[in-house]
Amino acid sequence: MDFGLPNFFGFAYSPDQLKLLSLIKESNKRNGKKLVLMSAPAFVVDFDYKPFVPLMKALGFDKVTELTFGAKITNQQYHKYIKSNKSAQEKFISSVCPASVELIKNQFPEMKKYLLPFDSPMGAMSKIVKKSYPKHKIIFLAPCNAKKIEASKYLDKKGKRLIELVLTFSEMKQILAKEKVIPAQVSHGFDSFFNDYTKIYPLAGGLCGTMNTAGILEKNEMISCDGYESIKRAFRKKNSKKIFFDLLFCTGGCIGGPGVATKLPIFLRKQRVLNYTKIAAKESMKGKQGITKYTKGISFSREL
Repeated sequence: MDFGLPNFFGFAYSPDQLKLLSLIKESNKRNGKKLVLMSAPAFVVDFDYKPFVPLMKALGFDKVTELTFGAKITNQQYHKYIKSNKSAQEKFISSVCPASVELIKNQFPEMKKYLLPFDSPMGAMSKIVKKSYPKHKIIFLAPCNAKKIEASKYLDKKGKRLIELVLTFSEMKQILAKEKVIPAQVSHGFDSFFNDYTKIYPLAGGLCGTMNTAGILEKNEMISCDGYESIKRAFRKKNSKKIFFDLLFCTGGCIGGPGVATKLPIFLRKQRVLNYTKIAAKESMKGKQGITKYTKGISFSREL
């Protein structure tokens, strides 16, 4: 691979793409900081599952994981908070999608007080990864650009970014094509902490479908909305009796994000995620199914 040529048949790398290549080059030096890639589980709409980790490691990542454990942590925080506050608070709005959060703040400011004050799966996972790999730099692979803005807000105790850089699926695919990356001869399994149902998180309704709502919410008290118009409709009077709002700004959920490269229709993207979930569920995690040591001492609260 040659990281020295930013132009390829008229295609020029973006600043973020150039930064990633620079970080990879630096990580290959004797004392360079190694890189860990965190990927949104929607990656399967643009990448085949089994070659994915070998491709990322061939590109230069030392560790490759995804956000399933972070999603589980977010769900747990939501469950505890709703259970403790349902009698005192009339509504609860998910804050996993940064674009939806900004929409609430700007167009429905009266609803801001209902946003759940906890990390998104990306934020939660970045804290877990930093605890497990403190000397690594974290790169996040995302289906949308809104995650780039959100990532800049996650800082460690010294005020330094937890997530060094965010690249979209489209940006990563361009790099792989330009650099002509060939999968490494390594296991296709993630360097993960959890492998479970939260892989459907990027789908519309994925949060409601994976959060344990038993004893805290009835089905008719929840509403899932994907897309700008759907979110606007959710706050009309006819939905005034709804208690929990699962919001994703893009149509179809994260699989419809602007950072996705595929032109497949939403229903086929959804099928790719569901197929991936079934395949991954059969694979062994070798004792790493969300062990509590990974989260000990970490706070997953945040201000919105």
